[in-house]
Amino acid sequence: MRLSVFLSYQRIGPPDAYPTAPYQEKLAEAKLADELGFDLVWVPEHHLIHFMQTPSASLLAAQLGLQTSLRIGTMVSLLNYRHPLINAGELALLDHVLEGRLEIGVGRGAYEYEFERLGLNFKEGKDRFNESLESLRKIWAHPEGAVDFEGEYVNFEPSYVWPMPYQDPHPPLWYAAMTEPSIEYAVARGYHITNWPFLSGMDRVQHVADTFHAAREAAGAARGEQKLGILRGAWVAETEADARRHVETALINHRINQRLHHFTQRADPKGYVFPEPLEQEPAENDIYDNLLMGTPAEVLAKLQAYEAAGVDEVLLMFDFGAPHDEVMESMRLFGEQVLVPYREGLSKQSGAPVGA
Repeated sequence: MRLSVFLSYQRIGPPDAYPTAPYQEKLAEAKLADELGFDLVWVPEHHLIHFMQTPSASLLAAQLGLQTSLRIGTMVSLLNYRHPLINAGELALLDHVLEGRLEIGVGRGAYEYEFERLGLNFKEGKDRFNESLESLRKIWAHPEGAVDFEGEYVNFEPSYVWPMPYQDPHPPLWYAAMTEPSIEYAVARGYHITNWPFLSGMDRVQHVADTFHAAREAAGAARGEQKLGILRGAWVAETEADARRHVETALINHRINQRLHHFTQRADPKGYVFPEPLEQEPAENDIYDNLLMGTPAEVLAKLQAYEAAGVDEVLLMFDFGAPHDEVMESMRLFGEQVLVPYREGLSKQSGAPVGA
């Protein structure tokens, strides 16, 4: 099971709580992930909101990838916001810049606020996104000549995009799928899947995994040929009491995310959403149990449960609201006291030396 770091760039406090932009902090976290031996770093794309100040996943991926040796992924590139011919060229260029270390997560966009401000119909987002993705793959599948596309939302005359990707035929494609029908749709078309269960428990993770593997088997793909990734908040501390200090931070983060996601509260003129309580919220003990939160021993046991559930990658989100220096310390603890023993345990099971 791959263990990667999802850099969320999330800001949960009001704008005046942050005297500097997050980009140098995230670069330091990416460098630390590289030093600690994580498999990959993922970066997001969002627009016009204070919560995630990430208007270009491609620029962030280039910044981090050129200063680390890691594989870098976009999670996600929002295909609806640009023409497919632009997406195809920009992502292929990024693959060249990173010399084949790119993985591409794609999605339609989660926040109606963004669609509304960009003059797009949120209800059409799913169908428009699927056409955009289909056309993107068609472009990359035909390096021998120009292709056209005719759909309900996406149309273009025969065109050839330079450059074609560095990887043949293109970087791995991950489809952000939150529902069972979306998982089944994407798996049937050969994509890897990422899912974010928010604050839900392992029963939800197991259900997602079962849905994914049933769809994978129905599509005739072998285990590992298509992969399932789960995005999860993570926090490691020396003591349980210290880890529990961050439960409230995770809940505040969840409130902002859900209000943006369901559009139940409009942002202020600067795109800041106040973390007002939701009608139904999980208890603090449930948040602690459900997230990858705890002492190194607790988190290692939780991590092993993901592998047993059939998860192929866990995307660890340490930066869900704590200060940068505390995020760095939690990442280091995870790397030294969870990641190392986890991999040693896998090595003992396989009989291969660590790192083989």
